[in-house]
Amino acid sequence: MMQWNRQRFAAIPALVIGLLSIKEGGSVLLGLSTPAYYVLQWLVLYNVVMGFVSLVAAVSMWTQRRWAGTLAVTILSFHGLVFLALAALFALGKTVAPISIMAMLFRTTLWVVIVALLLWKKKTRNGNAS
Repeated sequence: MMQWNRQRFAAIPALVIGLLSIKEGGSVLLGLSTPAYYVLQWLVLYNVVMGFVSLVAAVSMWTQRRWAGTLAVTILSFHGLVFLALAALFALGKTVAPISIMAMLFRTTLWVVIVALLLWKKKTRNGNAS
């Protein structure tokens, strides 16, 4: 029962970050908003696509699908790689907005928390995990 509650609890930030990514990135892609900083088009597209993937992950967590944890780890892995790529581009002197790096760091950190909630097993007195 506790695992079910943790999965539902983890689904909420996954849903929120997914919706925000689609809204913010979509408005940039559609030309409805123009940020005051340099925009990497591939990063905006990545964020929108991953926003939709995050919605799928949120629903899979809420409905306790067996593959929800695997999808969450996959999302975390992609975000971690993109974060490292942005940091490397910045370190190499390429034009990358610091806000883009911080936003990806936030996404990566949030998914670390989500994955931890999904994988955490509480030990009971008799040694069984719940």
